Amino acid sequence: MTKKAETQGPDAQGKFSLAVSVGGVTTTIGGFSSKMEGEDYAVSFLRRIKELAKEDGRTVA
Repeated sequence: MTKKAETQGPDAQGKFSLAVSVGGVTTTIGGFSSKMEGEDYAVSFLRRIKELAKEDGRTVA
């Protein structure tokens, strides 16, 4: 399973979003006040995905 996260923005309201792709499923999470906040969330989010995959017996690249 592959994983990827990329911070985007700012948008017209000055907010940043996070495009996340895990195992071919892609979604966007928005509303971050800074690029650093989005990147911090991405690190935590992807770490949790890796933990869940490991518990399920899957490997994450």
